[in-house]
Amino acid sequence: MTPSAAAISDLLGRAEYEGYGKHKRNPELWDLAAFHGYAPDRTFCEDAGFTIDDARRIMPLLKRGIAAGLFSEQERQEVPAKLWTIDDNGWIYEFAITNATKPLYHGYPVRRSDAMARKVIDRFEEHAERCAAARAPNADSIIAALRAAQDFYS
Repeated sequence: MTPSAAAISDLLGRAEYEGYGKHKRNPELWDLAAFHGYAPDRTFCEDAGFTIDDARRIMPLLKRGIAAGLFSEQERQEVPAKLWTIDDNGWIYEFAITNATKPLYHGYPVRRSDAMARKVIDRFEEHAERCAAARAPNADSIIAALRAAQDFYS
């Protein structure tokens, strides 16, 4: 189910990002503490080609996903537990809640084999169609990201 316009607007105004060393091969380059836990299934931003030089793109990508309504119905303290976005290169990133008392998230790339990828792409396709129909200024980049994700995750 696509979130309401009010829910999207609210989250756009409140969501924040904070990096997490668990999803960085070299967390010290990001000024993050090293992860020392056990997480054999974790993914790394660098594996998606996302480096410290791309850090400035994190909030725009996060907001792209929110604007597309790519967030979970599951909530923690009235904040969506997960968000997703699609990068221009087709990679899907999942953002998980870091602090359950406010919309503070950390993110990581979604594997090509992850079944959630298809659901994210389908929801993003609906958003792309709405953007194209409304002749939104960002419609071309949204459609290009969609096509890249469809190719990458096929």
